[in-house]
Amino acid sequence: GAIGYLSQHALYAAEHDRWGKMAYASSLAETILLEITMVHEGARARKKRGIAIGNICEGKKDVDAQIDASGLIKLALETVVPKLCKFDGEFVWRVEEFVIRDAAWVDLSNHPQSVPYFYDQCLQPSRKGTVTRTSELAGTSCGNGTYFLSEAIRTSCTQSSEHATAHTAIGFNVPSSAERATAHTAVGFNLPSSATTSLTENELFLPSATTNNSVTVSTKRAHQRAESSSSLSGTSSPPRKKNPPPAAFHSPDRDLLKEVLKIGGGANLNYFIVFGLHSESMQFHQIPTRDITDLLLHKQHHSFSVDTAESSIGQLTIDTSTDGFIGIGGFKTANAGWLTLTAPPKTGLGSVACHKVVVKRPFEKVFLTAMKVGAYKVGRYSLTDELRKLFREANVLYWSKSLLKLTYDFIDRSIASSPEPPPFTVPRVRFVEAGLALCHNQGSSKPGAKTGSTRAVFLLEELIEGGDDMFVKFIHNMDTNPLLDELDYGYDIAEFFVFTQHVRYVKTGKLAFISDYQGITVLLTDPQILTHPSVSNGCDIFGEGNIEASVSKFEDQHACNEYCGWFGLETFVKEANDDGVVVEG
Repeated sequence: GAIGYLSQHALYAAEHDRWGKMAYASSLAETILLEITMVHEGARARKKRGIAIGNICEGKKDVDAQIDASGLIKLALETVVPKLCKFDGEFVWRVEEFVIRDAAWVDLSNHPQSVPYFYDQCLQPSRKGTVTRTSELAGTSCGNGTYFLSEAIRTSCTQSSEHATAHTAIGFNVPSSAERATAHTAVGFNLPSSATTSLTENELFLPSATTNNSVTVSTKRAHQRAESSSSLSGTSSPPRKKNPPPAAFHSPDRDLLKEVLKIGGGANLNYFIVFGLHSESMQFHQIPTRDITDLLLHKQHHSFSVDTAESSIGQLTIDTSTDGFIGIGGFKTANAGWLTLTAPPKTGLGSVACHKVVVKRPFEKVFLTAMKVGAYKVGRYSLTDELRKLFREANVLYWSKSLLKLTYDFIDRSIASSPEPPPFTVPRVRFVEAGLALCHNQGSSKPGAKTGSTRAVFLLEELIEGGDDMFVKFIHNMDTNPLLDELDYGYDIAEFFVFTQHVRYVKTGKLAFISDYQGITVLLTDPQILTHPSVSNGCDIFGEGNIEASVSKFEDQHACNEYCGWFGLETFVKEANDDGVVVEG
């Protein structure tokens, strides 16, 4: 060959390309996972250097393995200080006095800057040979089978004499595969199970617990426990959140206890109440609220129906005792009761177990004299007549709910389309939730009674709280004006009901409206549907309470109020003639 050249010079071109690629190659992406925990060193615990402050523990992943001491100090402070302030913002923390130390209690501020703090100690030559090089974490045994990375930082913060001296520990820990325990430091940085690298020859593994200083491979992570030097004495703690002390024990009042002992010890069972409870297995048919369009367009919805497919099976308990008797009206008696359905609905009667209800049953007056006046006894109808009468009651309530919904639909749309809200509050009322209960025979000694056959029927209604003192009859079915005087309680709501009659009279084409308003100011019961004579055509519809003449005379009897005027309803003007007689204009 040429003078001065050796055979190795022939490899120059290949070496040039290899070193060129290495020069422009991206750096190795080696990262570590750190766990930061904070402790106060002022505690007098012998086996710990501190106790945790507010359970402050934060993990940091993808931290550069080349990070130096200054970077660790900055990272530790940026992590713990915000959490420390959040833990107790009123305590004055002097961050500038914090000192960052490692597990060996070496001040990190004295460590050479720009020198990787972990890198050299974390990597060791592979035992697999001199050609292939792997890297493993170096660990030191703490005498209890738990390993720590020898690099752990701690933060101690010393307050002035006017505040408690606090020491905050922040450590970099390699978790044990056996358990996660508290290490020397209350804030620990845990290395991940493997370091991210572009070289297949180099991998990082977590050391697990062994009986000597050797290192084994494990991918599990946990906290570590280790013996530490005794903590500083004579220092006070920073503020810590504590559980409130238990309430002081007080003996019961002697006089009150004496009185209650006398009453409670002498109590007896009221057997009248027990024997007065009557249970029925029944099939319950809830009365729904339908939109007027749905009610008109679907034949099966023209009236309330007793449909087995839409019924619920359950138990009805009726209190027939004197205490359970609520009252008696012109056509029905009312007792307290409780309804429990096997498959309770989301809303309405029976939605909760032992739902309080009013159990209503029709009756006939049996007078003691032929004149049919004065005192009378309560007589019961046959089962067929009871079912017919209660079905009509349920059907009236079914239509009343639909017409009330029609009224509120008109009110809501009128308000929504108006540029200004009304100068008054629109009352929101509803009719009670209700349904028919068909009770069945469960075996009877009566001749001809078949097990499972219908033996009784009841109208169940939602209980109106407040009693007789709160119950008001606002409008009678014989008149379209309030029964109340202007200064009576409930007169304002009665005026609103007068307006709702006007709405239905107009929106149904002068054919029907609701009357016989009674109940409380938010919950109504026992309504009546009144229809024009042209609707019934001589037939009996909506029961005996349907006074058709009230619809025929509505325009003569109705007196518009502020509700009628604001909602733009037709005004029925009445003027007086020369003789002083009021005539319709």
